[in-house]
Amino acid sequence: MIHALPGMGGDHRMYQDEWLSLQDFIAHDWPAYHGETTLAAVARSICEVNEIDDGDILVGSSLGGMVACEITKLRRIPQLFLVGSAAHRNEVSHLFSVLHPLINVVPIDLMKGAAGKIHNDLFQMFSASDTSFIRVMSDAIFKWEGLGITATRVHRIHGMHDWVIPLPEKVDLALNGGHLIAMTHAKDCVGYVSQFI
Repeated sequence: MIHALPGMGGDHRMYQDEWLSLQDFIAHDWPAYHGETTLAAVARSICEVNEIDDGDILVGSSLGGMVACEITKLRRIPQLFLVGSAAHRNEVSHLFSVLHPLINVVPIDLMKGAAGKIHNDLFQMFSASDTSFIRVMSDAIFKWEGLGITATRVHRIHGMHDWVIPLPEKVDLALNGGHLIAMTHAKDCVGYVSQFI
């Protein structure tokens, strides 16, 4: 199976159209939040809820990619595709690392209410997201130790104009896009992934 994990504030709708052409592909929502405070704890929950097993392949966007990195420590994952994601907290924009403590005063619920009035998948996903999960994970990212040494083959697909996670030094496919390339450049992403599965 190929399991795809969304970004923070996203859900399975991040992976539509071309993504669904991949055989044995399933895009997941974030499981119900039960107070997990680390990416490792979220990874354990996702493995249990979505029955991720040894030998499965992972695709992860943004936070989903970071959690997928943690899953490689729990399961024998042959391949991981990081799509606009990070392998260590130091790859996240310095601006976010400075501003993330303010997440507890940001009126997320008010923003979600406004977003819910806009008929667009991106805004609809955000409006349906769990506020507590967003607040806690925004902090957890900056305590995360990263992927580390792994036997998993890691592929990196990244937007050249990503201001959330700036283009890392080494990527396998750099696209002329921003942070949401899983959505905006689905065809290019799937074309790359399909070469290796």
